[in-house]
Amino acid sequence: MYHIKNDKRCIKSAARIGEALRELLTEKPLSEITVTDIQKRSGTGRSTFYRLFDNTDDVLLYLVEGEFLDMVNDYREMDWTDFTEHLIRSIMSESRVILNVTSSGKMHVISRALRNDLTQVAEADSYKFDNLSRYMIAVFIGGCISLVTIWDETGREESVDELARMMRKAFDYKAIEEILTRPAKQERKGDGRQ
Repeated sequence: MYHIKNDKRCIKSAARIGEALRELLTEKPLSEITVTDIQKRSGTGRSTFYRLFDNTDDVLLYLVEGEFLDMVNDYREMDWTDFTEHLIRSIMSESRVILNVTSSGKMHVISRALRNDLTQVAEADSYKFDNLSRYMIAVFIGGCISLVTIWDETGREESVDELARMMRKAFDYKAIEEILTRPAKQERKGDGRQ
């Protein structure tokens, strides 16, 4: 997990490291990019890199979270069918980062980024996830990622509309929407938890 403190210097260094990875992804596959490559391209010291990130996957997670955060913030105005299309469109976009994640088999990074972003947005809305909500989010994200992985492996022939239609067939959106749009749970009696 990355460790970026909320100070200007850390944020600026992390942005330079992230941009260095983004640039390197235009030159070679993710599997060939090393910490040394990123550190040299970013102009940061090795100790700065390791103060902010544990490894290249952490930098990748940082970039993917950044790419998805605005999209996840938009979920408030959408029903889940629209959100699914929006999510698939974002993953399918010509983002060098996302395309490298899909082709390198590191879809867990997208899953983790989306989970982190959805949780952050929901908590900002004072929504507390219960276990059912967490499982439903995981199943939904897993389905989207699996769909996009197969799309990538089979030559990317289907459109966003076709992929979204497949997702609608695979999931009961009413159940997901009901769980994720209900009001925040009241405090449970006796245990003091939300």
